[in-house]
Amino acid sequence: MCFGQIKIIYETDMETDCDDAGALAMLHALQDNGEVDLLAVMHNTSDDFSVGYIDAVNTYYGHPDLPIGSYKKDDTYSRDIAILLKCCTDYTQQIVKDIRFVHDVDTRKDVPDAVDLYKEILQQQPDSSVVIVSVGYLLNLKNLIKDDWGLQLVRKKVKELIIIGRTWFPKDTMLPLSMNLGGQQINHTAGMASMEVFEHWPTPIHVAGNFITKPYHRGKELINTPENNPVREAYRIYRERYGDWDHHLADLETVYYAIYRDQKAEYFSLGTAGTPKIGLHSEPNGIRYFYNLWDTSEDSHHVYWLTKEDKFSEISERIGELMVQTPKQ
Repeated sequence: MCFGQIKIIYETDMETDCDDAGALAMLHALQDNGEVDLLAVMHNTSDDFSVGYIDAVNTYYGHPDLPIGSYKKDDTYSRDIAILLKCCTDYTQQIVKDIRFVHDVDTRKDVPDAVDLYKEILQQQPDSSVVIVSVGYLLNLKNLIKDDWGLQLVRKKVKELIIIGRTWFPKDTMLPLSMNLGGQQINHTAGMASMEVFEHWPTPIHVAGNFITKPYHRGKELINTPENNPVREAYRIYRERYGDWDHHLADLETVYYAIYRDQKAEYFSLGTAGTPKIGLHSEPNGIRYFYNLWDTSEDSHHVYWLTKEDKFSEISERIGELMVQTPKQ
């Protein structure tokens, strides 16, 4: 059965983790294979050089004019968070300033505001045709639905929003909100944006319930790709401190789910009884933190997915192939 191309807008906090780069490589490979129509890449932190890195990846894959939008405020630096968590390598700036990696976008001043680009692109698409895959902060999406015309376009043009996060499935325990959504008591701006999106987003939301674990991580395959591959370089820089190239697949698995969940429905189990919630909890000592839970007290059109463990190996192998697929152009 042919399912045709899936129209994708990719939302990323590209800069602090290399799996964002691997997921973008996957999307370009899927586009080369005729499975995806990648409409745009939106960046959602205040880092200036991430859009230049995204353009370098797009250019490497033969799509130098692929639209890029960015978050324009200076209140959400993922690099600062990564330094706090001791996981920062700042690969985007290093690669943007390296002459081996061709690009004509350098910083955020070279690309439009993400909300303006969303409105421009969405109004050109068929109704209920666009899938937004978000593997970072929800700041652009919050701003989009706060805009009257943006909200109307989301209602009309967006089929669903697919979001990475921590664990989302029915349980009574409040879990700390993941860094991807601005949690871990670090980024209040992004956390508040996540609350707003989960409460007011007008189309179905799919959220991740689990992720592929070791020993199924990927990355070492990139060693055999050309040295001017910016995805290879991102993994090299990021993984250097760990002594190996294999990395978790959270963002890549989210892309895999977005593209293949209908074709390979047997790879996933879905839960629909309830709706995802994000809250802000205050302790008596004054400490506040964001949390997520799946509220089973009401039905909704939102779902969570669980990747079946007996499919980890097969999905991981396919992801590895897509990561290193030679660009057609």
